[in-house]
Amino acid sequence: MAANVSLAAPPPFDAERVRRDFPILDTLVNGHPLVYLDSAASSQRPLAVLRAVEDYETHSHANVHRGVHALSQAATAAYEGARERVRRFINARSTREIIFVRGTTEAINLIAQAYGRPRLRAGDEILISALEHHAKHRPLADGVRAEPAARCGWRRSTAAASCSWRSCSDCSDPRTRLVAVAHVSNALGTVLPVKAHHRGRP
Repeated sequence: MAANVSLAAPPPFDAERVRRDFPILDTLVNGHPLVYLDSAASSQRPLAVLRAVEDYETHSHANVHRGVHALSQAATAAYEGARERVRRFINARSTREIIFVRGTTEAINLIAQAYGRPRLRAGDEILISALEHHAKHRPLADGVRAEPAARCGWRRSTAAASCSWRSCSDCSDPRTRLVAVAHVSNALGTVLPVKAHHRGRP
């Protein structure tokens, strides 16, 4: 018989501790502590990231994958080490699945160009919720329309204030090739019931 295992409740969220990780939040605006709400456009960096960037720029800045000298080798090792840490964190199969980009719009452009253009054909659809930001619509639409054979139809899955997996399923059909939905809407703050499923992994 398996032993009973009791899981302790997670500690309460400590907002002040998190604030201390971000030096910029010590800034006063009109005499009040800074409250930053524009992370969808430009995220602030925590102290650990600032220190890592300073250490890299100070001790090992060089071309990655482009040289055999000591600094280039150190920069390459750090770069690939970061890729491996991300792979472990999200439980990816291989570091080949980890692609670094400069921001969300570039990532969506990459999906549109690398996935959309070779696969979408006349009559195919991308299913997108009404909660999505314009920055998601444009790269997908522009990338698809750049290929004359891919006349992609757009359908919104539900009303602007909510979204459910059932509503997405009801809207999809054999023509649906891609479902684009955010976990949290940066426009309305709506948290969607999105759960990641890993093929062959728990």
